[in-house]
This record gives sequence, C-alpha cells and structure tokens, in this order.
Amino acid sequence: MITGMEIRNQQFRKSIRGLNEEEVKNFIERIALDYESLYGENAQLKETVQRLEHEITRYRRIEETMNNTLILAQQTAENHKINARKEADLILEEAKQKIFEVLMSYQDVVKRVNTFNAEMKGQMTGQLELLEKNQQKMAELSEVFKGNDLKAMLGNLEVASNLDE
Repeated sequence: MITGMEIRNQQFRKSIRGLNEEEVKNFIERIALDYESLYGENAQLKETVQRLEHEITRYRRIEETMNNTLILAQQTAENHKINARKEADLILEEAKQKIFEVLMSYQDVVKRVNTFNAEMKGQMTGQLELLEKNQQKMAELSEVFKGNDLKAMLGNLEVASNLDE
C-alpha cells in the first residue's frame, strides 16, 4: 500500500508542455494529507474491529460458561429433587414401619389388658362367691344365736349357776 510520504516524494518528468509544477505539488500534498488521514482512520478502525472481535470472543466464552453453568445447575437441581424424593420415600417407609410397630404394640397391650381383666374378673368372681358363702354362714350363725334353743340354753345355764351358789 502506498504511503503519504511516497505520494509527496513522487517525481514527475518534465515535458515541454508540462503541467504547472506548483499545482501538481499542491494537489499531491492534498491527496497525501487525505490519504494519511484515511490511512490513520483505517488503522484506528482496524484496532477497534480487532478489540471488538476480542471482546466478542470473550463474551462468547462467558456465554458458553454461563450456558454450561446453567446446564450444570439444572442437572444439580434435578439430582437434588431426585434425592429429596428418595429421602422422602425412605422417611415415609420408616414412618409406616414405626406406625405398624406401634399398632402391633397397641394390639399386644390390648390383649394383655383383656387377659388381665379376664383373670381379675375370675378372681373377683371367686372372691365374691367366697364373700357370699361367708355372709351365708354368718347369717346361719346369727340364726343360731337368735334362735329359741340358744335362749333356752342360756336360761338353763343361769338356773344352773344359781344352784351352785
């Protein structure tokens, strides 16, 4: 690519009917200034494009990293959900087992209480029968002491005691 300096230093051959040398030099100077300006602007634009391409590459890497992170987070969340469901199922099964054990214990206690009640009822019935027999014997004994035969015996004892005196 031609530089502004090359344009300024360009030499032309002279001819008889040649161009006005001052006009040619002024024109070449204007072209060289415009060219240098465009060349500098072009270099600046190239730097800007290169910098922007670098930033785009960096942002694409960040985007890729974020996408990978998002995918990993989704997988992790799904794994946590699966593990939580498994743990909940395990807790539920343990709770069901404990409820079953408590119900079995309750049934055992109910059986024992029923057995105890039946035994106690049997014992109480036996004791009640003994009590009723004792009451009947007491009533019979009371009848003996209340009866006329006892009065007669007491009377005879009193008479005999008076005789001895």
